[in-house]
Amino acid sequence: MSKNKEKLSVACFGYNGANNTGSEAKLLTTLKTIRDVVGDRVGDLTILTLDETKQRRYLRDYPDAKMLRVDPAMLVRNPREMFGPGYDLFFLSEGSTFIDHFSSLFLYAFCAAARIQKLKGKTVIAYANDCGHLKPFNQGVVRDTLNRADLIMLRNPDAAARMREYGVTKEIHETADGAYEYPLPPPEYRQAVLQKIGLDPQQRPIIGIAPKEFFWWPIAFRPWGPKEDLYMYPFYHQWPQGGKESSARYIAQSARHADWCVETYDADIALISMESMDLPPTRRIREAMKRKDRAVIVASDEYIVDDIISVLSVLKALITTRYHAVVLSSCSAIPMIAVSSDTRCEAVFRELDIMDMYVDYVKHPEPAPHVDNLDERLIEMTRRLIDREGE
Repeated sequence: MSKNKEKLSVACFGYNGANNTGSEAKLLTTLKTIRDVVGDRVGDLTILTLDETKQRRYLRDYPDAKMLRVDPAMLVRNPREMFGPGYDLFFLSEGSTFIDHFSSLFLYAFCAAARIQKLKGKTVIAYANDCGHLKPFNQGVVRDTLNRADLIMLRNPDAAARMREYGVTKEIHETADGAYEYPLPPPEYRQAVLQKIGLDPQQRPIIGIAPKEFFWWPIAFRPWGPKEDLYMYPFYHQWPQGGKESSARYIAQSARHADWCVETYDADIALISMESMDLPPTRRIREAMKRKDRAVIVASDEYIVDDIISVLSVLKALITTRYHAVVLSSCSAIPMIAVSSDTRCEAVFRELDIMDMYVDYVKHPEPAPHVDNLDERLIEMTRRLIDREGE
């Protein structure tokens, strides 16, 4: 076999196997791109994942993909298993790696793995990633790692400019997030999903709310901690000073806004949990609603990407804290409002010139709300949004 026909081993490093709708949508479109570009030269395909069982839910079209289970403790327990193998093409498929207010752990894990791949003479590709605000030390880690990478593709001009500020001199290409290409399922599939959930846009308008817990960060190493704050042992979510009070206020204000949508537009509310960590605040919002009888929870723990995009595609309006809810609803031109804590939604809304529908809610590293009257803001913005939905 001639050298140019040799099979290539491929690995995708991302936040996979966590029932994160956006990460899995991005992974699937990344795999399609790899298939389209590399073709029959794709050999062994390895997905780094937190949970193989959860991962297999999404990879039905890739039954032969190998799963390499990784978790935070593996960095200490068995780093060789994570970093030992060499891959001809090593893709960073997770979009939020270079944003450090969640935790620096994932950033360090990728950068360590990428450097080891380069030492083995392999090709490292950062594919359709974002770049947010980084602490000075992390800026240096990213700079020293990506200046050795073979290809850097960021998903918006803001991210590219920020990474250049951090000292990355390697050429940076800009490309849209791959999840924009995620296909809308067939009409009969979408109808079956809506029927299962109990939503009918022909009977009543559906307003989607995709919340998250803004104040449960960062994730940090702790030998022990409250069970409800456990992320993955030995790492726990942290509540900053005043965080629980801010969280309770966000839940109450979101519930008031949801009730207003029911009363004003006779709407049903789809509370969309885009990943497992969003389920606790999603449940709390529904419990806090007066009209909880008109709200249903659509949880990524139960529904895959095709199901959730089916719900997003029929919304009258979307109020989201999640970047990939924006991306996956765009193919259906859904009017939307973003309640944000970082640069991801901001970059999209700026490109679309709809910053009047953007709420800069939390600024890290001090996760305190910058908007006291969130429910009033959302009510006013929702009214304007629906008045302008033809745009």
